[in-house]
Amino acid sequence: TKHMFHLLPTDPNKYRWIILPICFLLIAITNGLTLGGLPVFDEKIMQSLKEISGEDILVGDLKIKSGITLWSAGVFGIFSGIIADKFGVKKLMIIGLLILSGCFWQYGKADSLMDMYIIHAFMGLVLCVSGMIVNVILISRWFSNNRGLAIGILLAGTSVGNGTFPQINTILLSMGDWREVMSWLSMVPLALIPLLLMLVKDGPEDLADSKIKEEALKNDAKPLTGFTLTQALKNRNFWFLSLMAFCTFYSILAMADHVFLLLRNENYPAQVSATGVSLIFFGGFVGKFFSGKLAEMIGRKAVLLSGVGIMLIGSILIVLAIFYKDPILVWGGLALYGTGWGGLYTLIQLLTADLFGLLSLGKIMGVINILDTLGGGLGPVMTGYLYDLTQSYLVPFSVITCLLIVAFISSSLLQIDDKQIEANR
Repeated sequence: TKHMFHLLPTDPNKYRWIILPICFLLIAITNGLTLGGLPVFDEKIMQSLKEISGEDILVGDLKIKSGITLWSAGVFGIFSGIIADKFGVKKLMIIGLLILSGCFWQYGKADSLMDMYIIHAFMGLVLCVSGMIVNVILISRWFSNNRGLAIGILLAGTSVGNGTFPQINTILLSMGDWREVMSWLSMVPLALIPLLLMLVKDGPEDLADSKIKEEALKNDAKPLTGFTLTQALKNRNFWFLSLMAFCTFYSILAMADHVFLLLRNENYPAQVSATGVSLIFFGGFVGKFFSGKLAEMIGRKAVLLSGVGIMLIGSILIVLAIFYKDPILVWGGLALYGTGWGGLYTLIQLLTADLFGLLSLGKIMGVINILDTLGGGLGPVMTGYLYDLTQSYLVPFSVITCLLIVAFISSSLLQIDDKQIEANR
């Protein structure tokens, strides 16, 4: 082990490329386990709880657990940045993985929806202390140059995790009872902890080479500029960006959380239905990976509008597929939906920093995080209740299409000056 550490670079410009793939893997696991991988359990859970209680479980009631994950993430997200600054990102990540392991261990023992609601509240906490916010903070500390590219690659990890775990979980469900599978998955976060302990450092200042780190810190020591939270709240761009985030988070979480049940209702096999979930997130991977660089080449607003527009077209195709029972429209719509989401998701993160600066970025991101997680939490729940009322996904997915129209209008009203943004960097 000592020889391995001697081989690690001490130059921050090199070591950051060790940090990035670790963060990519961490965010893939936390998102894949808590979000994308869970919908494939829905049928098994509903059957199991019906056997215990003797009553049918409504889809809307089941999906409250998904809403709780996002809403608790919104509440805890306000404090995660402050805690990370005080105690260090690395410690938070490890704590989050321990909590995540415990969540899945307890999930296998849950006998009621209330048990699951409590578990999902802790999953929201995991998303804050081991998910996007702390990973973005860590990557921002290590990358002063190529930060947009690094964040784009990082966020692509959410799509890899959300796209991979539905397939993994479906295979595991063919090998054992859903409760057994939950206990198996509880081991996954624990396997990542040794890697974090050995390799993750909270910033360049933790490297051994003091001369190099001092030089790196000197180069990065620029005065912070930008909006205060109060100023941001008075700025129209803040509200247009927040409205767009609310609508698109509602839409992506609603679609991702229900597409498995949608395809099962259309009599697709479980593995094929899980592929529908994966297709959304693998499309998101493509969008996230390329959108940051494209934004610098052709302009942020053009890429943002393209992302929302592609997502909207995908939503329309899915609604038409439900109406006409056309499988080609379903799969084409899902691919476009995910790709469009990936592009605009990266732009939301970049534009928050670009439009409002670094002065109060944590606070501004925290408020936007509350609004988008509110939408993200409402998406699965409202879609479930609308399905229960109509016994069809036509109405709830039509609502999604209307919200994406609102998101497109809101995006078009954003005032973005690419030249000024580049000059301020």
